[in-house]
Amino acid sequence: MRLSVSILFLIFSLFSCEKETKNNLIAENNVTSTKDCKCFDGIGSSKNDDPVLTYQFDNNKSVNVCGFVDKEMSQEYPIVSEFDIFDCETGKSYVRFGALEICRLKQNKNELVIQQLRYLPIGTNWNWELIQIGEQTITPKGNQLKVSDLKPKVDAYTINTTQAEEFLNSLENEKSFETNWEENIGKLEALSIIGNKKAWDKLINLETITGLKFDGALSEAWKSAIENVKWIKKYK
Repeated sequence: MRLSVSILFLIFSLFSCEKETKNNLIAENNVTSTKDCKCFDGIGSSKNDDPVLTYQFDNNKSVNVCGFVDKEMSQEYPIVSEFDIFDCETGKSYVRFGALEICRLKQNKNELVIQQLRYLPIGTNWNWELIQIGEQTITPKGNQLKVSDLKPKVDAYTINTTQAEEFLNSLENEKSFETNWEENIGKLEALSIIGNKKAWDKLINLETITGLKFDGALSEAWKSAIENVKWIKKYK
């Protein structure tokens, strides 16, 4: 099963973006730079790259962001992927997200909110939409910074019951996966997140139902969907 690059990016919620300084975002998000800081070798950056963003807190601590900013998607707040949020003075990393993940960085009063995002087919006629699924924060604590655990925080959505049942009844054999397998996995994931038990049963037993042995990109997409649903269910 061969996929176009664009479809693969959609399933993994990946953005291929140009790395840039983003001076316009810095101005819009009350971001300031207090010193000459460079990135380290690591996620989304190479040694001596300039950070794409810097956030200042009331206790005079700051964090820098090295990674990729999506210029077109970033409007009120930056949309970033494959990035590292770190302390320039010590080199300590506070938050890291890999290339398969995407987040929105939102600065509230004395708080940096990292909103984890994901593409799911939840719109009219199963249109793919970008929604928030998780969140963590960085806040000042004394003369240090405190990082919360990443926990699920899913934007509310509904899927038409008739539309869902018609789809679930169509997934009975290998022919269901001759085309659009990425959409099928996305639909099962979206339904499972909002508590559809039939969808969850089909998702975790998909190899048995279809008679296929998943590998490559198909396997990665399937496992990613299962792990995401398990993570969300864990906190409900």
